[in-house]
Amino acid sequence: MDGIDILKQKLATLPTSSGVYRMLNEAGDILYVGKAKNLKNRLTSYTQPERLSTRIRKMVFETRELIIVETATEAEALLLEANLIKSLKPKYNIIFRDDANYISVLITQEETPMIRHHRGAKRQKGDYYGPYPSADAVYKTLDILERTFRLRTCKPSIFNHRTRPCLKYDIKRCSAPCVGKISPESYAKSIRQAKLFLDGKSTQIQKELQQDMLKASANLDYEQAADIRDKLQQLVAVSSNNTTLTHAIPSGDVFACIIEGGKACIQVFSYRNGQHIGNKQYFPTIDAEDTPNTVLRHFLPQYYDSRLAPPIILCNEPPQEAEELAEALALRTSHKVTIQTPQRGDKLTIIKQASHNARQNLQRYITESSNWQTQMTTFSELLTLEKPIERIECFDISNISGKQAVASMVVANTEGMDKKAYRKFTINTKDTPDDYTMMHEALTRRYSRLIKEKSALPSVILVDGGVGHLNILVKVMEELNLIDEPTCPALTAIAKGEERNKGLEKIFLHQNNETIQLEVPFNTPLIFMLQKVRDEAHRFGITFHRQKRSKGITSSGLDAIPNIGGKRKKALLLHFGSLTGVKNAPISELSKVEGISKTLAEEIYQFFR
Repeated sequence: MDGIDILKQKLATLPTSSGVYRMLNEAGDILYVGKAKNLKNRLTSYTQPERLSTRIRKMVFETRELIIVETATEAEALLLEANLIKSLKPKYNIIFRDDANYISVLITQEETPMIRHHRGAKRQKGDYYGPYPSADAVYKTLDILERTFRLRTCKPSIFNHRTRPCLKYDIKRCSAPCVGKISPESYAKSIRQAKLFLDGKSTQIQKELQQDMLKASANLDYEQAADIRDKLQQLVAVSSNNTTLTHAIPSGDVFACIIEGGKACIQVFSYRNGQHIGNKQYFPTIDAEDTPNTVLRHFLPQYYDSRLAPPIILCNEPPQEAEELAEALALRTSHKVTIQTPQRGDKLTIIKQASHNARQNLQRYITESSNWQTQMTTFSELLTLEKPIERIECFDISNISGKQAVASMVVANTEGMDKKAYRKFTINTKDTPDDYTMMHEALTRRYSRLIKEKSALPSVILVDGGVGHLNILVKVMEELNLIDEPTCPALTAIAKGEERNKGLEKIFLHQNNETIQLEVPFNTPLIFMLQKVRDEAHRFGITFHRQKRSKGITSSGLDAIPNIGGKRKKALLLHFGSLTGVKNAPISELSKVEGISKTLAEEIYQFFR
């Protein structure tokens, strides 16, 4: 039976209440998650293929199982649908892919509060402002707060042990409360003003500062008066950018969805407490039948799944089921939520501005995707492949003298870099310089796993290095019995050109049991595309290596050994030079280290065995 027959069999027992349904294929994979005010009526519509779009018709024919969850209200069904779509990522749903932890501004609750950015759960006591749509918006806000109110940003471990002001005091970005350069009362006043600023009450702060400036001037304290004048100028400069938007939408979000050429862009503007706190654009995957109304209907619940909705949401097109959507979003807040599509006034001006940004961003995205796809085709022809390249996986190794060694894998497809598919590997087999062995480990782990999981292999594997690294790639493919298989990817390497100049890279290919250097013209779009892929693998690997190295500075394999504190750990590492030296040392050598008794030396020796 096909999916329509299966759905017809289940119609007799389906409820007429609201709820969420999941469609599964024969393998048990989730095809689609949907919600309905009346489950029976909604699922009945799927049994009429002549009324379905091409995408939905294909989905229905693949369906082999149906799971129903009833809810008390349609609003609850809408929220449950959004949660399931984000967690299950069904094949036929419009999915908003954003895995970032949203970032906020935090003013801590301490005797001398500090200001900083914060991601994730609100575990620390303090006042949180946000979340902001992008990290850049938070950093700009923090920059304004530092320059205007001169609040501390250093951690308690640094703040509590300072004996003299840091550089930020000299450049007038901190008032140095750590060494008493500002009184506790004055610092508390700066904190209060910063909170008013984040609440959008800049006018109140300006009036206070004007009075303080006049008072300081009357007392002939011209230096303090000039300092307050500088604060006022900062506030006026910031506030002047928000005056038009403040009265139009004091707290709310603006969404503009533009669809062109089968692709969509959603531009988001965020306003909180009378301030424009940032913007961001998203490019959800859609189908040819989707309209801005349907895209916004699926996008908004997923967007607000990890954040609270503001009182006002403006859209350039009315989302489907806008009233039910607003009701659902209000369930998670303490205020009413309204979804509007303005037709006139300042709100329409904001919508037009967001729509213009969305259209410009979408055109750039389409152009970049088209250029990328063109270069993929060119690369495919250069490699003489029978099929177009759909996926490139590029590997790089990062370490310092073999320490904290890591490997990175980045992925490029026909639309550009696919960041959600990136992978990183901690190298376990070597801690001395040996790029070949490290590359062998990373490649073996990656492709042995794909074989085990019966997952599709990429079209091309690209390693950063010369012929030696390519030989390692070939060796791994031979060991995995892939080298002579039709599914074996094209095996390539990219090496730096003469004097390491970009645009002069050399491309090598393993073909017919020999390695050849491809004739790729210098400074062409293709060589720059491959260079971008290689540089991204290098960046991703360096970032991971720095994280490992930073962690290694404060922790080591000795931390888990009982009775080994900071002094003994330092003494061991200084004596043997590395953790490997400690692991390989005999008891007699361990006991020679200052502070290490023979009994403790035996414990260390046995710990590593």
